[in-house]
Amino acid sequence: MLLRSPLLAIASRQLSNKKRQTFLTISGIGVGVMVLITSISLMDGILQSFIRKIVDNTPHIVVGSDRLRPLTPENLADSAAGVYVNLIKHVEREDDDVIANYSGVIAAIMTEAKVSFVSPVVLVDEVAAFGTMTTPLKIHGIIPSVENNIERFSTHMTAGVFEDLERSPDGFMIGASAARDFPVRPGDRIQLTSAGGELISVRVTGIFSTGLNEVDNNCYVNLRMAQILGGFSSSQVSKLYVRVNDLEANTSIARSIEGKTNYTSATWEESARGFMSLFRMITMIVYFLTFFVILVSGFSVANVLITNVLEKTRDIAIMKSMGYRKNDISMIYLAQGLFVAVIGAAAGSVLAFGMIEILASIPIEGSKTGIVRSDHLEMGRSVWYFVAASCFAVLISLLASVGPSRNAARVNPVELLRGER
Repeated sequence: MLLRSPLLAIASRQLSNKKRQTFLTISGIGVGVMVLITSISLMDGILQSFIRKIVDNTPHIVVGSDRLRPLTPENLADSAAGVYVNLIKHVEREDDDVIANYSGVIAAIMTEAKVSFVSPVVLVDEVAAFGTMTTPLKIHGIIPSVENNIERFSTHMTAGVFEDLERSPDGFMIGASAARDFPVRPGDRIQLTSAGGELISVRVTGIFSTGLNEVDNNCYVNLRMAQILGGFSSSQVSKLYVRVNDLEANTSIARSIEGKTNYTSATWEESARGFMSLFRMITMIVYFLTFFVILVSGFSVANVLITNVLEKTRDIAIMKSMGYRKNDISMIYLAQGLFVAVIGAAAGSVLAFGMIEILASIPIEGSKTGIVRSDHLEMGRSVWYFVAASCFAVLISLLASVGPSRNAARVNPVELLRGER
């Protein structure tokens, strides 16, 4: 039922007669909408920043050294009966720790049409020495020109040039988080220890910062250097990093790689599942608490309307005696609830826009232990934050207006005008 202009005039006049109470109600709605929008912006901004950095700067699929099916001697038939004991020669490194003949495994992976790049990686834990300072470091051996297609180091250099790593057989690149505890600069030389106990001198060629501490806590050398440091043969690596050209097919590609190579493959979604679950739980808690802020604002709307109805019962009786119907009376108070909700939501949206910009501009010191590191708060920016929060506030306010509007419609003009109430 459409509101007629006299009803709107009556609704606005009643609200204007209680300017202070109306202002406080609108302010409550505005603050609730501001808090809700800011919360959505912060939580969504952090999540989107994490996903963006993961997708842009880490492998989409990691092929590990664990086999899905154990290897069996080739001369034993599957149907052979009996119990077999495998005797393994004592060696420094077992096959379970590595991907053997990695070039053949890469060739098998590249037969997958949606795979763009495959990068061999050797992982080594080292203790590095620089002057009188020693510190443990996580070292990755890579082929720089190949790995750059996956982790995009060349776009995240804060000191030095990424290409210098490949040009220098003894090159060494360190992440910004690791460099906080091991303050080296390009050109410095540090000492690493090989698996055989030999000291190897490497030269720092650059420092990078991707914003992901999992990456920025690492250091990188050329693949052959890492194989020497870790006691790997030239055909062995620890993992294979894979980048695909269709993220929606990421899981199916990983399962296909497992079938072709017999090595376990994990997508970035599977690796980040724990963080995503925790983040969703925190987000739900934040939204739940924010919901009560809006709910309190709804009680304020109901309070204003109930007061108006109680104070205007005689006016309502007069209007009914003049021919106003029950629906007209209800619409007057629904219009009041809608009015304060719309004004409050608009004010809250303006406040939220300013708050988002203020929070995004505040410099912060990134944590070395967190998952995502940034020099400012990551705030999301979408018109849907404002639309969703405003609609929610309007809905709560309208629901809060239903009770008072129905009470107003039930006023009996005969009783009131006779003085029976």
